[in-house]
Amino acid sequence: MIEDSFVNTAMLAARSVIGPPLTIERGSSLLYQVTVDNRLNVRVDPKHPKRGQAAFQTDLCIFDQVDVDIRIPRVVLEFKKGLSTHDVLIYSSKARRHKQIYPYLRYGLIIGDEAKVPGKFFTHNEALDFCIAASSFKENRLQEIMAKLLGAEIEESRKLEKITFGKYACHLFRNEIVLEEGFGKIV
Repeated sequence: MIEDSFVNTAMLAARSVIGPPLTIERGSSLLYQVTVDNRLNVRVDPKHPKRGQAAFQTDLCIFDQVDVDIRIPRVVLEFKKGLSTHDVLIYSSKARRHKQIYPYLRYGLIIGDEAKVPGKFFTHNEALDFCIAASSFKENRLQEIMAKLLGAEIEESRKLEKITFGKYACHLFRNEIVLEEGFGKIV
């Protein structure tokens, strides 16, 4: 599966579960650092991040348009044909850096040529929220799985936002490995 093919599948899946005020964009940049200078001026524009100016580019990002000129990132999807240890380390680091700025952000990998999520993902991941081994699904099934996942991740982002800004109290948290439940039989 070539990268453009599964990026397009992800776009279709996202469009099937989102509508205004949510949008999806390819190649958007998100801040990984906000710095003030020696006059206490913010050195970046938080509303218009630019790659190379304390911002990393993402493959796909779902945004929530909360005002005319304010949109916040909800879910990032990064795509790789295969997955190396280096990829897991780099994307986990990117996710962690982005989440320092956007603590409600959900971040994940879609791997095109893997039939299962490799063990190295579990060994080296520190900040990625999800990973899909895309080659284990036919394209229509992949679109269905991605649509369900994106819907769930958008909701998780909204919950995290409420927790972050003191509008919701959490009494139990856990990470979950999905084998069947909620997505139909996956294994």
